[in-house]
Order: sequence, then C-alpha cells, then structure tokens
Amino acid sequence: MAHYKLILAYEGTQYAGFQRQAHKVTVQSTVEDALRKLGWQGRAIMASGRTDSGVHALGQVISFNFDWKHGEEKLLKAMNANLPSDIAVQNVAEVPWVFHPRYDALRREYRYRLYFQGQRDPLRDAFAWRLDRMPSLELMNKAASIMIGSHDFRAFGRALKEDGSTVREIFEVDWKSVGDEQHFTIIGNAFLYHMVRRIVYVLVKVGLQEQRLEIFQQGLSQGETGIVSLAPARGLCLMHVEYPKCVFGEDSKVDEFPE
Repeated sequence: MAHYKLILAYEGTQYAGFQRQAHKVTVQSTVEDALRKLGWQGRAIMASGRTDSGVHALGQVISFNFDWKHGEEKLLKAMNANLPSDIAVQNVAEVPWVFHPRYDALRREYRYRLYFQGQRDPLRDAFAWRLDRMPSLELMNKAASIMIGSHDFRAFGRALKEDGSTVREIFEVDWKSVGDEQHFTIIGNAFLYHMVRRIVYVLVKVGLQEQRLEIFQQGLSQGETGIVSLAPARGLCLMHVEYPKCVFGEDSKVDEFPE
C-alpha cells in the first residue's frame, strides 16, 4: 500500500464541479470510477479544492492510498486509459502518508480569460468569457490591488462550512493583455465558494466604468457590495497548487492554458 499524488487536468464543461454529488457526473466520481477499474477499493480521493460546475483545471492535485505494484508510470498510463478524453492525469508521484492536498497547500493560482468580439467564437467559448468591448486594464489592476493581503472576503464568497472563516490572504493579482484577450491571474492561500468568479465580475464592471473603483474597498470593509452576479464558469481555470518542499520531493507545475 502506498500514498499517491496525482496532478489532473480537465475541461469542466460537462461536469457538475469537482466534488462528488448524488445523481450528477462530477470530476471526482469519474476519477474514482477509473481507479476502481484498476482495483482501488478506497472510499474517496482527497483534493486540493473544489472547482465549480464548468470550471477547468490544469493543476488540480489529488491523493489516495492504493495497493498498486506496477510503478508510477504504469499507474499514469492506466488511469488515462480509463478516463474520458476531457480528464487526464499529468503526473503521478508516491508521497509520504502525511501528505494532504488541501491542508498542506500554501498557494493556489487561478486564471480567468476574457475575449472581445461582437459574435460568439465556438473555439473559445468553452474557455473564455466573451465581451463586446474591452474593459480598462488600468482600472481593473488598480481595483484588484486593493485585495492584496489578508482580508475578510465575505462580500465575494462564502465559506464551505456554515461557521467557517471568510478571511483569506491574496498574494498576487494581475490583469494583462495576451494577444486579443485579457487574462487575470490571482494567487491566494485559499478561496471561498464562488470568490474568484465574483471578484472577476466586479473587476470587469469597474473596468467598463459601470462600477466605482471604491466598490472593492467597500466590500472588504463593510462585507457587502450589493452585487450577486458571477463571471461565467467557463473562463476560469485552476492553474497550480504550491506545497512546501518538505512535504514531498519534487513539486510539479503546469503553466500553460490549453488552447
């Protein structure tokens, strides 16, 4: 018996989020089904976090115990042979028993994509939010910078547990132009339910000058913005989860978004 860490990439379009749900197809249930075909008898895999319905990932981290006697490379190939085409294992490593993908994580990195044109682009619509006009990068970056540091983000999301803390720490935020798109990167210690998508929605409204720059300061100081809308799930991707080097040997990182 050994403890394994896997890095997953998936297109979330067809899934009701990562976490297993009754009567719905999720990433977790699909991965567990693939494992059971290989003889795994565990109850549940552990994950670095729960992505929403329709959200993608390049760097989702999972772990599980498994009595597998054929090596890491064969486990990777066997998993991918039993997974659908929109989920793929990127890396397999045996790790210490104490490793937990959620509780040991130091930083999580998400990326959100926007593109701009009058008509839908079927080749990009599954991975980006289409807008008719470009918001101001300067305004969005100025608003986003207010979030740096440790704050109560209850105005932008909710804790997964009823009595859970809504305080999170944001390390980096950045909007930049990438070709004819705009990409937003946000790195924090953890995120609330719907937090990144609500932040993106409000930032875009600021960039389009449909909301005041001060809306973020209001949300952090008063705990409300009056805005309940979310950016579409399809533009969001979990890029990478970082762990202390002491937890396990070599940390794997995936940097590119699938085109």
